[in-house]
Amino acid sequence: MERQTDINIDQMSSSVRSRLLRNSPMSVSCCIFRVPSTLRKHDEQLFRPNLVPIGPYHRDLHKFQFAEKTKLWYLDCLITRAPTPNTTLECFLASIAAKVKNCLEFYGDEVKMPRDHFVEMLVIDGCFIIELFRRFVKIVPTNADDPLFKMPWVRKVLVTDLLLLENQLPWFVLDCLFNLTKSDNDSERTPLPQLAHNFFRGSALRTRVIQVDLRLQNKHLLDFQRNIILLGSEEFEDGHFLPIPCVTELLQAGVDFAVGETHNLMNITFKNGVLTIPPVRVLDNAESLLRNLIAYEQCDKNLGDRITSYAGFLDNLINTNEDIDYLRRKGIVTCFLSAEDVSAFFNRLYNDVHIVHSPFTKVSLEIIAYYNSHWPRWRTRLTRDYFNTPWSIISVIGAVVILVLTFLQTLYAMLYH
Repeated sequence: MERQTDINIDQMSSSVRSRLLRNSPMSVSCCIFRVPSTLRKHDEQLFRPNLVPIGPYHRDLHKFQFAEKTKLWYLDCLITRAPTPNTTLECFLASIAAKVKNCLEFYGDEVKMPRDHFVEMLVIDGCFIIELFRRFVKIVPTNADDPLFKMPWVRKVLVTDLLLLENQLPWFVLDCLFNLTKSDNDSERTPLPQLAHNFFRGSALRTRVIQVDLRLQNKHLLDFQRNIILLGSEEFEDGHFLPIPCVTELLQAGVDFAVGETHNLMNITFKNGVLTIPPVRVLDNAESLLRNLIAYEQCDKNLGDRITSYAGFLDNLINTNEDIDYLRRKGIVTCFLSAEDVSAFFNRLYNDVHIVHSPFTKVSLEIIAYYNSHWPRWRTRLTRDYFNTPWSIISVIGAVVILVLTFLQTLYAMLYH
């Protein structure tokens, strides 16, 4: 007979009750998340900083010694320059310490560091970003020995690192430190959003310079970049996400493509068999940016699925190198990568992603209906097979003339008899 083990119910109950949580482990203000493993597994490196860690999630001081030394040097330069009476380390620390509870609520994962270390990190990282932005537009002169400007490869890595979901600071921390260090000089009247846009210009998928809307409510730098991409797209109605055929299949069905206007990246329309898509620029950091934006939207349903739907729409259109080559010839896609690289990363974007609402439902329905109709496909095949060269056109006309003459001859013979 199996021996029963004594179980103290009261002791177990007391132990469990002591660990119960009265409040949710995630604040309603949370907007800086750990990337879910279902998305991270496709390429871990797209979500981890390579040069500069920002925030509490990647505090590997041994791996990032160079970056930490550069941050402290930038902070010393800022304090020594002292553009305002409030540009002191004590003032920075006191201002951020007063907001430390709000800062902690921005992070989805528990911040496993003492609060004083957390405040120090926010000040050092925040001042580094602000000093970097000012040096980039030459509001603050750069030193000849500044490693971030001496080596050309660094800026590209910095742009990528500062737009990682796990590598963010709350925007109000940057704004607070920016205001504490902003002098009254004309050169320093550029607002923080414009400075950020200047630094990240070219990485927002848009092909033209835009005027930043200073009324945008930004949560962090990645959220700011998302707002830049979505400027002008607020009027769209959302529906279910519908897959569509790729470019090659649509061309065979008689669909034509045209490049759209640049003021609204999301303004994709379909009319009279023509799919109009605004031009998009794909740089070599595009996959990292899009994947981190998709992860951001997948972690917060209140954001909607606009970037995710856009990536899914392009993923459907681009299946092969021929698809991306055609879009490049039409001026819809501008890319500095090979067709193989671009098509490969677009084909992976939609993996393990769940789209609840899409702004492209209406246009997708119109494309599918046109694709399933027979006349456009027949017309395209007729044009391709019989009217693609002047000689084939002449041959078809000659055949029609002979057919008509034969018919008339037959008709005449019947009437004569």
